[in-house]
Amino acid sequence: MDRVLLLALALLLAGTSPVAGAQTPSAKAVSPAPPALPTPHVTAIVGELEVDRIIEVHVDQLEDWNLALGGPAATHAGPASLHPAWQLVPYLNGRALSGVTPLAVDLGRGRVQFHLRITERNRDTWTHLLSPLTFQRAVQFSVGLEQVDPFPTDFTQASQRAWLTVINWRWLLTAVLIVAGITLAFCALAMHTTLLMERYRLPGGTLSHRFSLAKVQLALWFFVIFGAFLVIWLATGNFDTLNSSILSTLSISAGTALGDTFVKATGPTTAASPLPENDIDTFRAPHWTARRFMRELVSDDEGCSISRFQMLAWTVALVIVFLADVFDDLQMPVFGPELLYLLGLSTGTYVAHRLPEMQRDRQRQAPA
Repeated sequence: MDRVLLLALALLLAGTSPVAGAQTPSAKAVSPAPPALPTPHVTAIVGELEVDRIIEVHVDQLEDWNLALGGPAATHAGPASLHPAWQLVPYLNGRALSGVTPLAVDLGRGRVQFHLRITERNRDTWTHLLSPLTFQRAVQFSVGLEQVDPFPTDFTQASQRAWLTVINWRWLLTAVLIVAGITLAFCALAMHTTLLMERYRLPGGTLSHRFSLAKVQLALWFFVIFGAFLVIWLATGNFDTLNSSILSTLSISAGTALGDTFVKATGPTTAASPLPENDIDTFRAPHWTARRFMRELVSDDEGCSISRFQMLAWTVALVIVFLADVFDDLQMPVFGPELLYLLGLSTGTYVAHRLPEMQRDRQRQAPA
């Protein structure tokens, strides 16, 4: 009996010995870590970084990265979710161009093609990249999966190896020639004809010409909107940029000129004393200077007019805001209803003050 108890005690001590305990962790040994994921590296760009251009990007270790991330099935899959290389997007200055997925992928040579287009998903990103206006700017370029850090790249801002073309100088030259031609023709007509003038009667009854604030405002808004339209198109390729706010602004200016014409039609300058039809001097502008131009814009027959000054001041202020917005954001600004009401109120006040002015003009009519 004693021998049995001694044998049991020996077995118990053997089960709790340090040697046995030292072998326990071996049963729970951690499996070896998986191999590290290959890190692709952007090494070359073929093509110009410009809106609506196709570029080819060279990426080292692209095939190894694709196999490690996509698995064996990726080698047989088409451009689907199993093929990670077809989900790559360009990164400019750390911002992903959402929706710009590859046009073509060559894993063996490490080549990926992209069409740098503007979509609804990346419009804000492009606006940030392209503004403020310039010809070119150095950017950081890479590719990667969305919402993941892009691949390491040789094209950093510090290296200045990647340049984003904001405005193509060839198209800019074409646009400048078109605008310059239109502007020169307009300025020639404005300086030598009565394009921006109106007829009025002097105290002695003689008909003369002076600058029309309504016509000048309409011409100013036309050139500002026309120029902004061309600039935005050159930078973004988008020609659908007009909005209801811009149309309302142009409509207010056109309505002011039209209302001014109706008011003048009630005066004597067109009906009571028509000018000779064959008199070429009818369309020739009298000699004028910049001082006379400004004086006649803010003055009527009784001197300086607060309604004219107010209309001119608000027009200039909105034009400055308009140009600054286009320069910074590369899109047509949206004027709130309050600003449009204010512009309409100032122009309406101007037209209303034209009624007594035309009445005084009628009273100065020369006797028949």
